[in-house]
Amino acid sequence: MLLDAATADRSRLASPFNVCVIGSGPAGMTLARRLAARGLKVALMEAGGLEISPESQDRYQGEIVGLPYFDLDVARLRMLGGTSGHWAGWCRALDAHDFESLPHRPYGWPIGKADLDPYQPAASEVLGLEPEREGPDLPMTQAEARLRNIQLRQSPVRFGENYRDEIAASDRITACLNANLVDLRLGDDLATVEGAVFRSRAADDSGFTVRARAYCLCLGGLESPRMLLNFTGQKPNGIGNDHDLVGRYFCEHPKYEVAEVLFARPPEFGSDHFSPTLDFMLREQVLNFTMRVLVHAPPAASRGAALRAAAVCATPFTERLAERVLGRRQVCRWGGLAEYGIRRDPGRAPVGSVIMYTEQLLDRDSRVTLADATDDFGLRRIRLDWRMAEVDRRTVQAATLALGAHFAEQDIGRLRVRDWLLAEPVALPDPPGRAWEGSYHHMCTTRMADDPREGVVDRNCRVHGTANLYVGGSSVFSAPGFATPTYTIVQLALRLGDHLADSLPGPGGIISD
Repeated sequence: MLLDAATADRSRLASPFNVCVIGSGPAGMTLARRLAARGLKVALMEAGGLEISPESQDRYQGEIVGLPYFDLDVARLRMLGGTSGHWAGWCRALDAHDFESLPHRPYGWPIGKADLDPYQPAASEVLGLEPEREGPDLPMTQAEARLRNIQLRQSPVRFGENYRDEIAASDRITACLNANLVDLRLGDDLATVEGAVFRSRAADDSGFTVRARAYCLCLGGLESPRMLLNFTGQKPNGIGNDHDLVGRYFCEHPKYEVAEVLFARPPEFGSDHFSPTLDFMLREQVLNFTMRVLVHAPPAASRGAALRAAAVCATPFTERLAERVLGRRQVCRWGGLAEYGIRRDPGRAPVGSVIMYTEQLLDRDSRVTLADATDDFGLRRIRLDWRMAEVDRRTVQAATLALGAHFAEQDIGRLRVRDWLLAEPVALPDPPGRAWEGSYHHMCTTRMADDPREGVVDRNCRVHGTANLYVGGSSVFSAPGFATPTYTIVQLALRLGDHLADSLPGPGGIISD
């Protein structure tokens, strides 16, 4: 059933549900479908509509006080299907060592890869992928084992588009659009959620309450902590924040353009992905990463045009001079005679670029907090303070140099590394943009840990100190790894669905510890 909070008969939401899932992105949609398949009655509450709207997106606006970042109202999508509406679809499971604590990365998960592996076939089905796991590492010849040539898969699924009809036809899922969460009401023990309060965007809407045996926040790595921090009516520090951890450890997957490639011969691939071996990570004391090598195929230029481009690209000074004279920037791939060869005959002198994504070291002070400004529901807006550590920058440098050494020793080609990566110490260029930026991956802000002094949720995604409140999505990641998060989000949602289906007692009960 698919309703709209602005127009629906709210009596359809009056009867208690087994589970109230808040948010319909990859985590919430997957969780709701899993619970329904297990026979549970589910309320699926979505703050947006079928499409994005400026009015709804406005509630994502906030302040940036740390590293430069995207405008927050474009970093997420408030609509059925959530931010899957603009993801690129790349999928890969986390590596086993992503779950483990390492000497230079002293943060691990309370669960391991083996706890999520059973959900790979179902996650692949949800994401429209072939059911087998991603392919094994591709063979590569190396003088020493620095890198792995990994494989990724690409999902065609947009959750709102792909699962809308199924949700609308379901007799076990009641999905409600334009239902904005404005409060979670706790019982007298302050340890049990007794109701979730929602409002439509109508100014005169007094709101309505959905009751369930369990509640699951699946609002993403920015909004889930923002909601928990805002609900201070009964707990002054917010729900789940007894140890001042909600919103801390914000991580991204920083994206860098690190080098250009001049290939020794036409490559046999259109793109390749390289990640470190565990030995390389331990030896170099760096984090996990992936480097995507892209091959470019620019059109051939005439001899005269190729000579002019080579002259413009001869030195950084000539590049700047040409930009000032012509009023536009010339795209220079290599410079000098190599530039001439590339322009004149790109088939014989192929070029490429290297884009890198890295995990981050956890930092307590990289965090989501609340700004003083409020949205039209009276909830305080986000203040994002994104930070990076020295090892984050050093990882980019070590990885790029390792790829350059590999390409040179195997006569694959030569890398022209960005100047800022050769500096000691490495400093990020200012401003960001093509050189570096985020990836819209918001992780670890309600991180998973067995000890409530180290994380917000336990190994089953239950908020510490609250009997029936859970969090889904990448905010529960204990550490980010390098893989795009959606595949792991779906695995975790499937696992949470089974946990809830197996744990819920009879009617009227709550989940016990």
